[in-house]
Amino acid sequence: MSTSTIQREGSAFSRFMASGKGRVGRAAFGAAIAGTGLVAVGGNAGLLVATVGLVPIAAGVFTLCPIAPIWGGHFLGSNDCAPKKRTER
Repeated sequence: MSTSTIQREGSAFSRFMASGKGRVGRAAFGAAIAGTGLVAVGGNAGLLVATVGLVPIAAGVFTLCPIAPIWGGHFLGSNDCAPKKRTER
């Protein structure tokens, strides 16, 4: 009996972060950082914190992972989650 499966690259965490829920989570986290900077910190320091919050927002919107190259992953998060060839078992 043969069973075909699709193997995916990357860890379970990287696959989750590239999923829809992970992308929304990153964008929400970035919005929280930006909001905290603008509301709670204020002034020039608050603008700096809000600017830093744009990084996870952009990462979620564009499926990017700016820190993945540190551990050998792809900057483009969708590359870690692309399906590999089907394998027959």
